[in-house]
Order: sequence, then structure tokens, then C-alpha cells
Amino acid sequence: MPRNFIIGTAGHIDHGKSTLVQTLTGTNPDRLPEEKERGVTIELGFAHFSLPIPNTQSDTFEIGVVDVPGHADFVNNMVAGVGSIDLAIFIVAADDSWMPQSEEHLQILTYLGIKNFVVALTKADLVDDLEFVTEILADDLQGTALEGAPIIPVSAPTGLGIDDLKEAIANTLSHAADPRDFEQPRLAVDRAFSPKGVGTVVTGTLTGGKLALGTQLTAYPSGLKTHVRSIQNHSASLDEAVPGMRTALNLPDLPLSAKGKKGVSRGHLLVGGNPGEATLEIDVNITRARRPIPGQTGTQRPLKSNHRIFVHHGSGRTQARVLFPEDIVLDLGDTSIAQLRFDHPIHTLAGERLVIRELSGEATLAGATVLDPHPTRRQFRSLQRQTFLHARAEAPNDLQGLLRTHLERDYFVPTHVLNQSLPFSDAEVKAALKKLTKANEIVARGEKHFAHASYWKELVKKSSKVVQDYHRSHPDHVGMSTDLLKKNLGAVTAVRGLFDALLIQLAEKNFKVAENLICHNSHSLELPPELEAPAAEILKILAESGLAPPLPAELQATPNHEAAYKFLARTRQIIPLDPKVTLGGGIFQGTLEQVRNYIETNGQATASELRQHLNTSRKVIMPLLERLDRDKVTRREGDFRTLV
Repeated sequence: MPRNFIIGTAGHIDHGKSTLVQTLTGTNPDRLPEEKERGVTIELGFAHFSLPIPNTQSDTFEIGVVDVPGHADFVNNMVAGVGSIDLAIFIVAADDSWMPQSEEHLQILTYLGIKNFVVALTKADLVDDLEFVTEILADDLQGTALEGAPIIPVSAPTGLGIDDLKEAIANTLSHAADPRDFEQPRLAVDRAFSPKGVGTVVTGTLTGGKLALGTQLTAYPSGLKTHVRSIQNHSASLDEAVPGMRTALNLPDLPLSAKGKKGVSRGHLLVGGNPGEATLEIDVNITRARRPIPGQTGTQRPLKSNHRIFVHHGSGRTQARVLFPEDIVLDLGDTSIAQLRFDHPIHTLAGERLVIRELSGEATLAGATVLDPHPTRRQFRSLQRQTFLHARAEAPNDLQGLLRTHLERDYFVPTHVLNQSLPFSDAEVKAALKKLTKANEIVARGEKHFAHASYWKELVKKSSKVVQDYHRSHPDHVGMSTDLLKKNLGAVTAVRGLFDALLIQLAEKNFKVAENLICHNSHSLELPPELEAPAAEILKILAESGLAPPLPAELQATPNHEAAYKFLARTRQIIPLDPKVTLGGGIFQGTLEQVRNYIETNGQATASELRQHLNTSRKVIMPLLERLDRDKVTRREGDFRTLV
């Protein structure tokens, strides 16, 4: 089974990158007439070759090659080409050794987190003491990402070392992890064009997940939607592309960008799945290399807050302003938390790597790792925010750490929000959440939300106390209004879904929740001492008056009588039928039984028949029957009532 990888070249101008690519692949990556005329790579070039996988019968590495320009004027193009490579062939000419663009390219690859390297010592046939040159180069690489990488002397014109180079590439890829598939396909567009009669075609390196025919994609920064009509990999048509492939997509419903017209162009990003929103700011961890780049005075200047920069992401770059948490001056070798504020929206994932360059394009300043793809501008310098960011900076690619810090910061988060902007599949996120739940660090609230365990425990405890305190202050109330509980808890309940989840939790912990009221299971209604006499008086009057009760207003002549009346109504010791009629609880129950027995005997009854049978007035019988209809004891059918 083939394994797909992308390798890229890097190194100083005229050290033989394109010539070596042509020797390895049989394809000249310089496709522009100007490039061929000047002998200088200007744009990205692409090629492909296969290598047998060591220790297998017939399996192969299918390798896409991105050839980048080495000239200082085209570093922006270089950065656009190496963001998604799995291995870098770092090229140093034996007759020229380590040069300024060698250093800059190495720093860029280091900032992008490239781990796999093979060093090709080109033009090996032009030096007398190759062993000495190799030793000097190895010394130059000490303390860099290239330290320990195999150094292979080669000569493209003579074929010297080419087989050794292929073997080194194959051995290095054998130990490399396959490009990750986390079910979120992403393609940074490095070419966009529109052949006649075909529609828009884009090319790039596929990462993050598979792409099939018909897949819907979102283009950033425009936000336009499109679908894949056809897929090619090195001119071969495919039904599906996988991560690690150079991929060409036909997107007929996505126009090319033009002045005043949204569309797609080089530097844009295509994303599948359910991506989060693009944002105008991200929180990052910025790192500067210890070594200056020879000839670039900009790399020696400190980086300060409000400095305007270019941020390179994928195949594109966007202007931004950098903001540090305090009056920090970032010198060579320094690291700091920062916020990048962009002129145009950018779509990133946690843990992604960025390159920061001078706005003039004259110097590469730093690298950055995305810590929070969706921060707010407010309170960036707050202690809570800085604690959150420093915790993420310690392990920006640790899934459990990312989930833990998210819930430590936001306390209660919908599952789909936790999944967004993470370079991990739904299954990986689900497994990590399960581990955090088992460790009692977080709690699941239904299937749609998670909460930070200690925060949720305190919130439930506080809510319980609020309700219990209400019971003590209002012993004559059936329960506390859920609206009042929400008001007492304050701003936390504004988080969507939190209050409903909280009520469900309380209902599982010795509370009753019904009809917008909440009460503890142990709560029983108590009549305050000062209301005992008025309540007894009301009960006596209604018991004696039967079905000819006085008006409710006459029963509430004093404030204490009014309070007692309300308590008796809440506890169903009296039954208000309407604003003008209230019956004693016993009278109501006895009357209900009489109505039930009469209808059972006669099959049905009119209001007039029941009024005569009960020996009461129309003023009482009508609201009484309407109440029995509402309680589903009786059912009205024309002038008659029957039992339900």
C-alpha cells in the first residue's frame, strides 16, 4: 500500500535545488520562461517521484516535491511552499557552504515545526577535500534543527550520491508518521486558475483529512461555499485524495478573486468538515531564533507591541499588529505570549505554526504557535487569560490539555464548540473527554455539554443553598421561581444551555422542578404563627358557607388575612375557581364526588341539572364546571357534560 508524503527543498540561491529535483524526479520544476532564462527559481515548482519502502515487497512512497526559490527577494514564495511538507531536503553547496538564505530557510523550517530533514551537500564534485567540507557543515549545524540529520554529498550532473540521497529520504520517511487524518480536510491554495470551459482549478497540498468528489468546502477568507467536481494528483484523476498528496481540485461554482469580487486565489484556504469561524485576532506563543540572519539587520532589532508585521499561514500572508501582555521587548532567543490582530480574517487551528516577517519583506523575525484561534480582544492582559495561555504554551498539541484549559477558562462548553478549531477527529476528542471525565476533571451534562468539574460542583452547591435559603425565608411558598433562581445566580446563567443543564442536575439531587418552580424534596409548607388565626377563620367561613361562599375580597380584609388566603390557596386547602368564587378544599372535593356520581348515574348532565342537584347558584356552578373541565374530570359536549 503506498504512503503519501510531501517533501520540500530549502537552501541558498544557486546551490542547486531545482537541478537536484530534476535529477530525482525527471521533471524540471522551473516552469516560467523567466526562470529558465535567468536560471533562478522565482515561483514554486512541483514534481513527483516514487521510492520503494525499505523492507517491503512492493510498497512505495509516493512523494510530491515542492521546489522553492532561494533568492532573498522571493522568500515569501518560499514560505508559501513549505508550510505542509513532511520532510525537507536542505541543500548546501559544497563550494559555497553556509550562506544567509541557508540560515533564513532553516529558521523558517524550524518555526514551522518541520522535524524530518536530509541535508544534500550539492556540487560535491567541485571540491577537493569533501570530508573536510562535510565536517565544517556539521559544525555549522550544531544546535539547530538540522543537527544529526544525514549529510549526503551529491552531484546532480555526475550522479554522485543520488542513490544514497534516495536511500536517506526513504529511511527518514520510514520512521516518519503518516500525514494526519483528523477528518477536517484543508488545502492551502498555491495556484488558482480557470482553464477555458473547465471552471476554477486550484492546487495545493492536502492536509487534515480526505477529500472525495462532491465534498463541500468553505473558502477563507471569503467564506464562500463550493463543492469538488473533480480531483487530480499529478495529472491522474482520482475519486478521493488523502493527506500528503499534491492535489488539484476543479471547483466550478467558486470564481477566481478579482477586484471588488470575492473568490479564490493563491494564499487562500479551503476547509471541509464543520469549520469554526475565521477571526481577526488569535492568541499565540512567539519565539525568536537565537542566531541573527547575516545581512538582515531587521532580525537583530527587538520586536515590540504594536509592531506591524506580515504573518505567513499556509500559502498566504496577512498584515497584522502584534500585542504583548506587558511592555515586553522580544529580542533574539526570547519567547512570549502575544495576540496578533489582523487586517483580514484568518482561519487557524490550535497548535498551527506561523512565520512572522517584516512588513517590508526584508527579514524573517519570528515564529508563532497558535494557542487560541478564537480569543476576544478584551482582557488579553488579565491574569486569568495569561494563565490560560501559558498553560497551553507548555503543550500546544496535547489534546487533553487543550480541552482541559478550554473548560478551565469557559467552565461550561457545548461539545461541538470543544471540537471546533482543534486538529483532532471527533473520535479523538470523544476519547480525550472520556479520560478527563474518568479523572474527575470535567463532567458531562447530557450529550451536548461538558463542564469543569470543580466549577460545576460549586455552582450546584451554590444553587442548592439559594433554594434552601428561600425555603427558610418563605416557608409558606410551595417553591422558588426558577426565574428568581436564575436571577440570583447572576451572569453565569447567560451561558446558553447552562441553566437548563443545572435544573436537570438539581432534579437528580433531591430537588423537584416543575411548572417554573423548584423546591427541595424535604421542603414542607409551614404557616407562620401570625397567620394561623386568619387562616383558621377563612377555613371556618368557607366550610360553613358550603356552595354559597362570600366573595374572596371579603375573606382578605386585612394584610394577614390576604397572606393567609394565598397560603391556603397554594396548599390547596381552599380552591379559587375565579375572581369571585372560592370554595373550601373539603367542599370542593365533596362537590366533585357529587358531580361524578350524578353523571355516572345519568350518563350526562347539563349545567342547569347539576345546579339544581347541588342546590347552588349559577355564579358558582359555571366556574366550578369550567374548573372540572380544565382538570379533565368532565368534558363539555354542547350543553351536556360527560365524564372523561
